[in-house]
Amino acid sequence: MWPYMMGGFFNGYGWVGSAFMILFWGLLCLLLIFGIVAGIVSLVRAFPGHGSRGGEKTTALDVLHERYARGEIGRDEYLERRRDLER
Repeated sequence: MWPYMMGGFFNGYGWVGSAFMILFWGLLCLLLIFGIVAGIVSLVRAFPGHGSRGGEKTTALDVLHERYARGEIGRDEYLERRRDLER
């Protein structure tokens, strides 16, 4: 029998029906992939990384203490900057 007899191509919908089916499932797959990626990104942002201090904020005074402890700045500069920061 000919393919266009007794219902034709794709049960009477022809090529237009198959095009809409491809578009529908393609968009559905893209939305699914986007949802999975967005979920992974939100989970990564929700939990702090291994290198951080559990979400603590580093203040300027903390940075000053660290620089002094590493020897990057001298005692006089440390005391002067600490005095400025504590005002």
